[in-house]
Amino acid sequence: MPHKPAWIIILIAAGGCTVGPDYREPTADVPVSWQAESSNLAITTSDPKPLQNWWLRFNDVPLNALMAKALAGNLDLKIALTRIDQARAERRGTQAELFPTVNIKAGAQRQDNPLPALAPGLRYNMFELGFDALWEIDLFGRQQRRLEAALAELDGANAAYRQALVTLSAELARGYVEYRSTQNQLRITTSNLQTQQATLSLTEKLFNEGVVARHEVVRARALTETTMAQIPALQAKLTGLLRQLELLIGAHPGTLALELSQLGSVPQAAGIDLLTSPAATLRNRPDLQIAERKLAAATALKGAAVAELFPKISLSAFLGLRSTDLESLFKSAAFSYGTAANLLQPLLNFGRVRAGIDLADARQQEAFLTYEKTVLEALRETETVLSRYLNEEQRRQLLASSTLDLRESLRLSQLRYQEGVISFLDVLDSQRSLYAAEIELARSEADTSTHLIAVYKALGGGPDISTVQSQLSEDQ
Repeated sequence: MPHKPAWIIILIAAGGCTVGPDYREPTADVPVSWQAESSNLAITTSDPKPLQNWWLRFNDVPLNALMAKALAGNLDLKIALTRIDQARAERRGTQAELFPTVNIKAGAQRQDNPLPALAPGLRYNMFELGFDALWEIDLFGRQQRRLEAALAELDGANAAYRQALVTLSAELARGYVEYRSTQNQLRITTSNLQTQQATLSLTEKLFNEGVVARHEVVRARALTETTMAQIPALQAKLTGLLRQLELLIGAHPGTLALELSQLGSVPQAAGIDLLTSPAATLRNRPDLQIAERKLAAATALKGAAVAELFPKISLSAFLGLRSTDLESLFKSAAFSYGTAANLLQPLLNFGRVRAGIDLADARQQEAFLTYEKTVLEALRETETVLSRYLNEEQRRQLLASSTLDLRESLRLSQLRYQEGVISFLDVLDSQRSLYAAEIELARSEADTSTHLIAVYKALGGGPDISTVQSQLSEDQ
């Protein structure tokens, strides 16, 4: 059989093996439970479902509407989607290299003998038209390893999209909480300013009647002016937060001015049924998935580099028309076909292949160390934000109780002043203490929600991808 050697090579290729290391997913060394865990504020569960669409737990309609707009219009999400498309194209291109390449070939050649001393008969024309095929047999798995790397990169791109979703939902919720908190601080400051202005007017009247001393008027005026000075800073901060929210939803400045102009409370949510175990958290975090996929890709590329040491076997074939006469090219006698097998073994490349293997090995080590570092950073981040949330929640409860007491203290101070038991300075001190406590409580409420959002982010919580994809398809 004339083509027996070619078929033997194909059979060998079918049973060929891939060289280089086979990837095994690393096992992270993580603790059994969190150090900051407190059973009275959170309970441990391994169910990741509470982490999906977690902002719904705040029961805030404007926040839900903003989140829907951000998932549809945020530019970072769209950029992440284009990177998935890029990774898919890379995978398809790499996968195509496993199959033969077939081209249409057309050519004309003129051969002439330029040296008169040589024997005659070297002058001829050659015309050809047909199909030219080339197939590099992946006997040692070089292309297969590159395909494994491309698949890992695609998985990493999908994980990066999830990471973008996690980051966006956390940033938007945090910005919204800060916006509502600033609104409330502005409301508290304006309300206290009105009270202080009324107190100042009363103090000036009493001074004109000779009831109080001048220093009480000066002190009341200074307190009023100090409170008034806080308003421009709060208004500027409010505008900046509004612009940030508009950027996150992919809208022009001023888009949300009317929608968020109405005063709203700081969204609050309970932290129960929140925690997952450290191992479950690491499985759910997209940044860990990205690092793990990069390690898989680096391992596969190391195998591809090792395969460069081995021979490259290729088959080529031609099917078409060939003739030395252009007029006879399309006649049956011009029909031609041919096959060939080639073997290329690296022999002398001055260490290029070995250098490629060393480079791939170093990149694999870098990817492994990066994965271990990402694990430690994930544990550190989760422990930190969880501790902040639990402690801030206790602080908020104490501040809420303190604010109630200070309101009662101000009421009693006003009564005692009217009865002539205490001076007006004591009333001013009570007003100032209450204002400071109310502002601090408003900030603590915002910090509590912000830290809770950070916990959701650290645990890998974010939008349900299936919901996002269905929403995007509806918008399109």
